[in-house]
Amino acid sequence: MAKSFASVALFIGVLLGRCAVAQSGLEFKLQSQSKTDAGDFVIQHDEVTWDPTQTAIIVCDVWDYHHCFNAVGRLNEMAPTMNEVIAESRRRGVTIIHAPSGCVDFYKNTAGRKRAMEAPLASNLPDEIGAWCYTIPAEEDAKYPVDQSDGGEDDDPEEHAAWAAKLESIGRDPKQPWKRQLKTIEIDDSADFIGDQGDEVWNILESKKIDNVILLGVHTNMCVLGRPFGLRQMAKNGKNVVLMRDMTDSMYNPKMWPYVSHFEGTRRVISHIERYVCPTITSDQVIGGTPFRFAGDE
Repeated sequence: MAKSFASVALFIGVLLGRCAVAQSGLEFKLQSQSKTDAGDFVIQHDEVTWDPTQTAIIVCDVWDYHHCFNAVGRLNEMAPTMNEVIAESRRRGVTIIHAPSGCVDFYKNTAGRKRAMEAPLASNLPDEIGAWCYTIPAEEDAKYPVDQSDGGEDDDPEEHAAWAAKLESIGRDPKQPWKRQLKTIEIDDSADFIGDQGDEVWNILESKKIDNVILLGVHTNMCVLGRPFGLRQMAKNGKNVVLMRDMTDSMYNPKMWPYVSHFEGTRRVISHIERYVCPTITSDQVIGGTPFRFAGDE
């Protein structure tokens, strides 16, 4: 009998512990930049507490392969920390939406994909939520900080050719080699959603009464900003959206303007986002420690 009571007490304790985790707020320091009367931009921080049940993480285009060799290396370096952020957020009650664009058919028979497709149709579906968003009104007078017109590949030509040959040897199209999400990023089929369409993602958010959205993934100057579920669409349509700035990368080639290092190019894109699109946060605000930094970023 004593063992029975002890077992019940332990079970209740676990349940209470889980409830406490889900009910504890997510404390973030949102970083943005505001313009002074002199025309300069200054960094400012706002401390907020978000309800995990009203918060989602969208994992943008974390594909298994990419046509840019260096981009693959940087993503693989960042992915373990990204997965830790996602796992801890999920544990605390945050909704996780995996959005590997163009690859959702890989998951067509999974519960996560079916869950996304079955989300109730939102009554407030925004106009053009299914379209790529190239700019929002706040950006109209801003000069975009990098030239990405070459696609942003920063590979050494010989290295790039060798990578393309390897992709071909394993049956992948060197120009579009992605087929699924990177395996490092774990999907909880009992809770997560898998969808890459703007209306699907919006339906998920509205059905769960989610107003707070965190974007992480790649690439911040292209897909993270512009996808139908990206930063611009979320900001334009009234969500409290933030970029996790140390859990992203850019497609920027230092041989293009403004002729800075790849990592400095990424920082300039993030600065543009903080000024004109939405605030940013860092991974340590979820998992502790220090913000992630690429080994090559000196």
